[in-house]
Amino acid sequence: MRLKFMLIHMMLLMVIMGGCDVNVPDTQAFQDEFTSEFMQSTSETEEGYYTFESGTGGYTMLFPIEGQIDDATYYNQNDFNEIFTFGVRNEKDNLAYGFKLTYEDRGTTERIDTYLKILSNRVNYDGEYNIFKQNNKTYYYAKREIKASNAYFIFGYIKADNDKKGIEFISNISCLDNDKYCEIEIKSEEEKIKKIMTSIEFK
Repeated sequence: MRLKFMLIHMMLLMVIMGGCDVNVPDTQAFQDEFTSEFMQSTSETEEGYYTFESGTGGYTMLFPIEGQIDDATYYNQNDFNEIFTFGVRNEKDNLAYGFKLTYEDRGTTERIDTYLKILSNRVNYDGEYNIFKQNNKTYYYAKREIKASNAYFIFGYIKADNDKKGIEFISNISCLDNDKYCEIEIKSEEEKIKKIMTSIEFK
């Protein structure tokens, strides 16, 4: 009888555990085990976005439901420096989105001119930055078109006004398959990128 009871108990556990999988969203962010670790909830914060929480605990931001973090590039140094990349594939429109974020929580982030120079060098940009403030943060924002490959860089630096936290934010948009045509409506795409960028909240 005891053996029979144990077998029934084990079967019930398997059913319960199997049932949990039903609640996992069928989105790239949750189907990828590493990416899902950074999502605050299985519920969408806004349509098409979850809330990402940094492994440092230093900030949150909106994260596309079809985004996937590259675990091979993830780096976290004692919670004061975090670097990671993630991508989103849009098969329907033949578009690929790439993102790279570098977070720092140290006094050197006050040297904005130095950080902007480094950022400009990374994306081969020689123009000025649009500066605006929002929710106790200062944004240094710009974009660059790469006509030869029908691609765009949208990038910036986000600095906490009352803290030493800062984030270098680089994104790019290009054709997913370069052998096929893709149309990049830069105004609407820029709005999407800005939505993610301005959703950053330092903690």
